Amino acid sequence: DAEVRPLLAAAACRDPRASFARDDAELLVAIVIETLLEAESAQPGSPQLLAWHDLCGALHRGLADAGLPGAKYAGEDVGLARKLLDLFDRWLYALSLQEERPDWVFLRLPRPLDFQQLVPLRRPRADRPEILAGHEEHQRRRDGFRLTDPRMSAREVRSEIDYCIYCHEREKDSCAKGFAEKDSPRYRKNPLGTPLTGCPLEERISEMHTAAREGDFLSALALVCIDNPMAPGTGHRICNDCMKACVYQKQDPVNIPQIETRVLSDVLRIRWGFEIWSLLTRWNPLRFERQHPRPYSGVNVLVVGMGPAGYTLAHHLLNEGFGVVGIDGLKIEPIAEHLIAGPIERIDDAFGAALDERVTSGFGGVSEYGITVRWDKTFLDILHLNLARRTHFRLYGGTRFGGTVTLEDAFDRYGFHHIALAAGAGKPTVIGLKNNLIRGVRKASDFLMALQLTGAFKKGSLASLQVRLPAVVIGGGLTAIDAATELAAYYPIQVEKLLDRHEKLCESAGEEMVFSVLDPEERHIYAEALEHGREVRRERERAAAANDEPDFARLVKAWGGVTIAYRKTLNDSPAYRLNHEEVIKALEEGIAFAEGLSPVEAVPDSHGGVEAVKFTLRGGGEVTLPARTVCVAAGTSPNTTVEKEAPDRFEVDPGHSAFRSFRIENGKLVPAEVTDDLTGAIGFFTSHSSGGRYVSFFGDNHPAYAGSVVKAMASAKDGYPHIARLFAHQLERADGSAQPVWAALTARLDGDLRARVHEIKRLTPTIVEVIVRAPAAARGFQPGQFYRLQDFETLAPEVEGTRLQMEGLALTGAWVDRERGLLSLIVLEMGSS
Repeated sequence: DAEVRPLLAAAACRDPRASFARDDAELLVAIVIETLLEAESAQPGSPQLLAWHDLCGALHRGLADAGLPGAKYAGEDVGLARKLLDLFDRWLYALSLQEERPDWVFLRLPRPLDFQQLVPLRRPRADRPEILAGHEEHQRRRDGFRLTDPRMSAREVRSEIDYCIYCHEREKDSCAKGFAEKDSPRYRKNPLGTPLTGCPLEERISEMHTAAREGDFLSALALVCIDNPMAPGTGHRICNDCMKACVYQKQDPVNIPQIETRVLSDVLRIRWGFEIWSLLTRWNPLRFERQHPRPYSGVNVLVVGMGPAGYTLAHHLLNEGFGVVGIDGLKIEPIAEHLIAGPIERIDDAFGAALDERVTSGFGGVSEYGITVRWDKTFLDILHLNLARRTHFRLYGGTRFGGTVTLEDAFDRYGFHHIALAAGAGKPTVIGLKNNLIRGVRKASDFLMALQLTGAFKKGSLASLQVRLPAVVIGGGLTAIDAATELAAYYPIQVEKLLDRHEKLCESAGEEMVFSVLDPEERHIYAEALEHGREVRRERERAAAANDEPDFARLVKAWGGVTIAYRKTLNDSPAYRLNHEEVIKALEEGIAFAEGLSPVEAVPDSHGGVEAVKFTLRGGGEVTLPARTVCVAAGTSPNTTVEKEAPDRFEVDPGHSAFRSFRIENGKLVPAEVTDDLTGAIGFFTSHSSGGRYVSFFGDNHPAYAGSVVKAMASAKDGYPHIARLFAHQLERADGSAQPVWAALTARLDGDLRARVHEIKRLTPTIVEVIVRAPAAARGFQPGQFYRLQDFETLAPEVEGTRLQMEGLALTGAWVDRERGLLSLIVLEMGSS
């Protein structure tokens, strides 16, 4: 109660007789105005008039204490309130017109929405009108990879809650249910052509606001968790479908994601807050269908992929009484045992590390490796722990479906009753760019994964991710936006880290030796990076001396900058249409946008590395942009790799390049329609059927739900009941007595899927043989296969500030002993890893 009371008080905070912080002018002005408004219409002897007299007395005492002349207002006619209100009104209006006005919430007015001008822009170059940039006064300085968005304050969120008109009371809450077309099951579209579907999870948004308005954030979170128990995975800087469909269609919408994240964060940060949220995911008194989980039924599901769709599906299936085994191709870091075994009193004690020091866990799929530090990835650790505590959940990283575990293995060897594919997006789109394989050209998704999964942005990381400036990112989606901002933020870190290590090498071996191992091209690149590193250091020293923030965006721009090149206009780009706020944030970090440019050729330099990109202009002609790094973000296709590895098992829909979707009716697979707005009867099953056992698919694998984190999570919420219906008889009869079934399954999986180092042999001074015990990998061994070998960050020692964590090494198998489950890998000692 002592923890929740401040939240209630913050919601009220209207008593003019309360004590104020002397510097909280915003709150004082708001309370004075509210008291004036109440006094203006107050009856003699009413509490409102008494409050007015008290306020007048306080004003008089304040003037007297400050030695300023002033009359005593207490007891005056209420007409004085009207005069003061008029003065306040004029003063606030004048204040709102000033450029240096205070950032008070009641000085912010909803702005009209012009869908063709959602992003403030300028064209900085008269000779290059296709180049767009943000306004100088909006530039935001960024230093590294700590959380870049601190989110709204409690007062700002309170203002957004008050801005809502609580449409659920009239069943007009389009933020949750979408804007339906009149006399049609389809949804309206906004002027940019985006369907106004509302929240894909159909979260009870207006109800949440009603509870939060009273400061009852615990009830507000319980309302959220009815439809969105995995709420840490959504919210601010993740999804905005609710805002797009807000009832305010001609002015700024309510910032619902900010409210949702604030509700969650405030509960998490009270004492035992994590345990309260975790309990709500399992037992929610407001979930009328069933408040608590079913007992374990003995029915086990293999969930392939632990991204947003996978972890959400795992949660819902666990609550239905299934045993769930998750596998993921990424390395999944282990969670500290004490966090699993015991309760967490304070969330910051367990998950308080800054994002640039946080262990990259691998859990969360695209939320981990694709989304940038605009979003607090501590939420992924919270979600991971919540699942890891479940008795009938087990997760295995470094395990690829179709390789380590095949379709036959899952059904026949391990006895799974169902397989759910939530493997995310597949291969990136290859564009028709001449020389697209030369050095310096890479896929944007590859860059983001290499940056975020290896921890290359950390000061103590050994990961060798190299980028150069100027840089060009080709594409117009959110991946292009993210790649551009992270590239611009990473380059100063890269050169600063290189300079630090160069100086240490020179102390021990001398500069001549350092340069002697480099070829002419490498010497040039190395010298360039050292000079840039010195400039970064000087800027950091300047900022420290001036008590200022370093302006690395200015340096990056001077070195050529980062430009996003898109074949259409900015307004036509997916990033603008789906989430223009991210475009604004990118421009604030100094990113440029070049519109109407279609890439033709990556131009190589004399050493074979990229030095420029040729484009054709939309209006005719050609333009060449200098580029030492090129990232291509041209979209992805659904992940159907398993169909290629096990041909004729799955039907593929050529129209969507995804698995063909089916529903099960009367025990038979029936083709289902795919729509872009989640209307109609959606199918969640693939064509595969074997002895009454089926394979379902979710998230980016599913064409109806592809494209965003929240839609992936919605696929799990919408799809899990279809799986549950297949096993309704077993689930209803479950009494928890099938525990031995689970124990036997997990014991077998632990033995097969948990790889362990068996022996290490040094064959030569630079060649090492690593023999690994990995029975499942050994069983599926084929000549020419590559294996990824890497260690765990949580277990890697740190020496003089450097974490001895290696990047994933691509190794071939030398020999295999299937009976003993042994696999030999040959490592050549090259580079720091």
